[in-house]
Amino acid sequence: MLASKPPRSINLLANLPLNILLYAVLIIPLIIMIYLSFTDWNPAKGYDWYQASFTGLNNFARMLEDTRFIAALSRTIMFVIVVVTAEFLIGLGIAYLLLTEFPGRRALISLIIYPLMLPWVVVGMIFYLLFQDFGPVTNVFMKAILGEAATKIHWLLNPSLGFTVIMLADIWQWTPFMFLILYSGLSAVPRKFIEAAQILGASARTIFWRVQFPLIKPLVMIALVLRALEAFKVFDAVYMITRGGPGSATETISFYIYQLAIRYYDMAYASAVSLVLLIGLAIVIRIFVKYTIEKGGA
Repeated sequence: MLASKPPRSINLLANLPLNILLYAVLIIPLIIMIYLSFTDWNPAKGYDWYQASFTGLNNFARMLEDTRFIAALSRTIMFVIVVVTAEFLIGLGIAYLLLTEFPGRRALISLIIYPLMLPWVVVGMIFYLLFQDFGPVTNVFMKAILGEAATKIHWLLNPSLGFTVIMLADIWQWTPFMFLILYSGLSAVPRKFIEAAQILGASARTIFWRVQFPLIKPLVMIALVLRALEAFKVFDAVYMITRGGPGSATETISFYIYQLAIRYYDMAYASAVSLVLLIGLAIVIRIFVKYTIEKGGA
């Protein structure tokens, strides 16, 4: 005998706690952010957010003339391109090399993924201390190469060098993420395909590019997009290593929004910037889903 379907009211009551949590944590703050983006609310003015004056599209028009916003966004896009590319290539190379069995392989894999387990605050502090003017990078490594001229290098006071340190910190921590995904994919490639290619006389390089890599391409696309979205939100490393300085030379878009909202109390403009980024990222995700997952599964 088939069990009767529970009444709709029971289903609604069962899902009520989850719905309340969803509305409280996600939807209500999103609605408030959208509302604030069309106002001029600043907590320092002494009135509540719902009493703020409606200013229409002024905050969005302001973005077009905000050189600091444009610089932070451009810098963030460059950051994503550089670190995701480096992490993918390094992770792919390590994953391919570790497909071969050898003594100590498991221990080496555990060591490789160790940075991924560290909190970002710890990683940021490590790189902040490493690249101090009298830190080990300058006093040990750079002095061995450049001699006393190394003391003239100020890593965290130079915009280009400071941003490079932030990228190095990200690459060091997140390359294991790429490695784990790519290693899992390459390990799952059926052995019979590789053996068939070897019988036909294919070289190891040809087998990788013609057999192994095409089979994990969907996994590679997912890994790249997930990592790119995460890298776009970079904040902790900037805060811990350079504080966005010197000046605003190493600010990323997340750090700029933090500055607007927390330091300058410009909540309305910070909400407008956040809303534009949210819409932009949603479009990117939708395009990715459409052209990789949906068409790939068709």
